[in-house]
Amino acid sequence: MRIGDFKMQHDVNFQQEAKRAMLGLGDVAGLRYKAGDGVLHVIVSDPPNHNALTKVATDSLYETLRRFHELPFDRLEIAFDTASGSVACAGLNLNDFEAAARRVSPGEDLLGEDNYFVRVTQLLRELGRSVPTMARVEGHLVGAGVELALSCREVVCARSDIKVLMPHLRIGVPYHTLGLCHMAGLIGWDVMSRAMVTDAIPVLLSEVLADRERIERFTLAERIADAKIAIDRMAAVFQGRPARIGDAFFTVEDRTGETRNIAEAHLLQILAHVAFVDEMDDLSTALHEIIDAPRVRASSCVGARLAESIAAHRQRPKRLNRHFSKAIGAGEEAGDDESVRVSMPN
Repeated sequence: MRIGDFKMQHDVNFQQEAKRAMLGLGDVAGLRYKAGDGVLHVIVSDPPNHNALTKVATDSLYETLRRFHELPFDRLEIAFDTASGSVACAGLNLNDFEAAARRVSPGEDLLGEDNYFVRVTQLLRELGRSVPTMARVEGHLVGAGVELALSCREVVCARSDIKVLMPHLRIGVPYHTLGLCHMAGLIGWDVMSRAMVTDAIPVLLSEVLADRERIERFTLAERIADAKIAIDRMAAVFQGRPARIGDAFFTVEDRTGETRNIAEAHLLQILAHVAFVDEMDDLSTALHEIIDAPRVRASSCVGARLAESIAAHRQRPKRLNRHFSKAIGAGEEAGDDESVRVSMPN
């Protein structure tokens, strides 16, 4: 590089830094900002950890989204540092999350409505109603990375082989309450449960984007049919049977000892958010252990059985990954310094 070119680039960088500093857009660990002509570029950048989202990064993004209309931009673009390799975003940084969880007091939920990652995606979706928001994806998305990208109004998929991965069952982490329902609204319960059960039949981001408008236009009957597929699949996992995907069957190995509990949490979450009404009597018999258990069998109305079942599970919760919110909003009393009691957002 010639001296003149170097000086010009230095001047541009200096002006960029000065502008960002003036706007309060300082870089933080895992997140960088770049101010363009009317466009605010947000780059998720932590290549050694495959751009896994840290708490400080999501807190910074939240504050930026919260005051976006005060900034001199009319468009927001999110990108992922390509130096991370084939994975664009590996979801939440679990080590960072665990450190944050140790500072949580009993009753506080890191994934509650006003906390951590949930509030970022909520704000991102709200912002997309008034200004263009876009995510540029050049690698595979895992867990929270999927939700972050799909919370943008537009998603640019750079390659046709980019995968959507949700390994929650395999690593012992239930998908958090609000995210589960929002993601199902975008990609469907069927596709979401398929991504959780196996990587053998990949869920491609390009296919998810192609189906996005169709799924958003689902009628009630179509949404019920879609959810029933996921219920049958999760019920099989709950019972330790192979889960069906198309004509193939896959067994989810219980590596953490939490698979059954997490499958149960997801089943209850689906039942609590899809209006099955009288059709619930036709659902998988595997659900009898949950909604027809002796403690709630006295109820004659299926809807009442479900409501009582969820209430009973909250009162007598099963222990899941201690740092994540169970889908039905239950936790345990803290038994040591690292245990966390979580609760369902109102």
